[in-house]
Amino acid sequence: MMKQYGFSWSAALMAVGVGALAWAGPEAVQNVQKPALSGGPPVVFGFGGEGNQEFMLNGKPFQIRGAEMHPQRIPREYWRHRIRTAKAMGLNTIAFYVFWNDHEQPDGSFDFKTGNRDLEGFLKLCQEEGMWVLFRPGPYACGEWDLGGLPHYLLKDPKAKLRTTEDAKFMKAQTRYLEAVARVAEPFLAKNGGPILMTQLENEYGSYQRKDRKYMEWLKAFWSRKGFGPFYTSDGAGEHFLKGVVLPGVAVGLDPGLNDGHWAVANKCNPGVPVFSSETYPGWLRHWGEGNWAPTPGVVNHVRWFMDKGRSFSLFVFHGGTNFGFSAGANNGGPGKYQPDLTSYDYGSPVDEQGRMNEYYAQMREIILKKLPPEAAVPEPPADIPAMEIPEFTPAVHAGLWENLPKPFRSKFPQPPYFEQWNQNQGIAVYRTAVPSGPPETLEFTNVNDYAQVYLDGELVGTLDRRLGQKSVKLPERRKPGTLEVLVEAMGHINFHISMESDRKGIYGPVKLGTRELKNWTVRALPLKADSIVRAPKGKGPSQKREGAHFRAVVNIEEPQDTFLDMSRYVKGYVWVNGINVGRYWNVGPQLRLYVPAPFLKKGENVIDILDLHEKEPKPVRGMKERNKEPGKINTKNLDNQW
Repeated sequence: MMKQYGFSWSAALMAVGVGALAWAGPEAVQNVQKPALSGGPPVVFGFGGEGNQEFMLNGKPFQIRGAEMHPQRIPREYWRHRIRTAKAMGLNTIAFYVFWNDHEQPDGSFDFKTGNRDLEGFLKLCQEEGMWVLFRPGPYACGEWDLGGLPHYLLKDPKAKLRTTEDAKFMKAQTRYLEAVARVAEPFLAKNGGPILMTQLENEYGSYQRKDRKYMEWLKAFWSRKGFGPFYTSDGAGEHFLKGVVLPGVAVGLDPGLNDGHWAVANKCNPGVPVFSSETYPGWLRHWGEGNWAPTPGVVNHVRWFMDKGRSFSLFVFHGGTNFGFSAGANNGGPGKYQPDLTSYDYGSPVDEQGRMNEYYAQMREIILKKLPPEAAVPEPPADIPAMEIPEFTPAVHAGLWENLPKPFRSKFPQPPYFEQWNQNQGIAVYRTAVPSGPPETLEFTNVNDYAQVYLDGELVGTLDRRLGQKSVKLPERRKPGTLEVLVEAMGHINFHISMESDRKGIYGPVKLGTRELKNWTVRALPLKADSIVRAPKGKGPSQKREGAHFRAVVNIEEPQDTFLDMSRYVKGYVWVNGINVGRYWNVGPQLRLYVPAPFLKKGENVIDILDLHEKEPKPVRGMKERNKEPGKINTKNLDNQW
């Protein structure tokens, strides 16, 4: 995603000359060809028309009307429903990211088959439903996904560089991934009878603070050798974003691209190729502590403009889904230069997190259908998926947070190691070292990423929140040497900004007590993998001094339906439903309820595990039919389409 840009488009038009603007007209809307079922005839998709500035499908101008959705954010059982909601709005294309770090497994193999990682299955569904595809394989995605889709192990080397030919380790790792994903996708290219019209080479590279043109050329050469094409890039609608990264013969996707001036700048920077709005924002993302989700009403007029002009566009996102598990990323911003994203990826989209269509969906559908010919045969929208309430229940304490920590290991480095050095992504770790006796002193961290509780001899002395720029805590007087313990929770890696290269988790860099650097650290690592939670032995319960607990409930359900677990009485933590991590909750808001789709539940007994970093006493939980719409507690301003 990308923020909107304002500039004088009349000046941009003059710069390229009005006569040069030979863009697709309304006739492109009339081309309603659809992909044939598997094994159908190949189609020819490319660039043509005056100035080579139109998308052409089988020799006729063609309008891409895209719906971005991410299969890894949607339960597989609901893929077809979400695709059909897009089809019923009059859209003809599904755009989606492939998230490398979810497909690559810890042993280095790639999983493109199971659950919502089934790339081939999703492509087949798109084709079955008569929808074309804009294929966005990465390696970098952004998309508010952890580290923008790149695997965390790339950060193990403190000198690592990402998205560049300057780092041989990165190039080797991304080549392995691209080889794997190309093998799966190649049969689905339009020229092979499949639904993939175009492949994105890179995503918003013009916003990366180091632009390596050789890297862009390498990507184009790689995909060309694999038989892919045509290609496009996605970047901000400004010359400073496009210059140096657009490539000859590669279509220009603008994020968002909302007027003739945006098109004119793209034509100036990369003449002789089509331009389209590759990310048209119907809403915006949310971070913890901000206001709640809200649509952007202006998107309705944007869609009207695209339909009147015959311009191609893709709604980012048409349906956002959910950042299940540890998939949510973060942005570089705010007091601490860190803004972690919510579990929900609702986005204020026309189709919400649970798949319900809102008023803006209906308005855009009406605009689109008025322009389409009868032979488009747009179906009626599918029915909403039902939701249920779960009566209030109170879990029992299963163990104290500190009771089931694994055995410690001693760091081989003088400074405390960061998570990536022992191959952990997110989750928790407890760092421990000795501190000398002395007067009250300030404990200063270079980086503590991202949320920490500091204990001295078992007593909590402070909590640090990276969002707020907190890096120090006052230690009280120590009459004798003591034990310092720092419980660190890692949240999402930064996914947009070159600072993602240095966003290592846990304690990163020296820790000083006054003027002395603390060394000789041991670490207890708790990645919070599902099996460790499900199989966690029952403990005595939390101690009086230490915060946090593991709670468990067994809930009987007669007929499973979608629900939203209301976690508003808890503080900060995670929920597993039948061993599936449904995400993170935090009482800073705005999200107070976690989406639990029916496929995660079962008829009869369902086990719900809650791990809270602060709460020690069990509190009631209930299931609701809708996500909460109350504003957040810190900032109630809605931040639509702006950083």
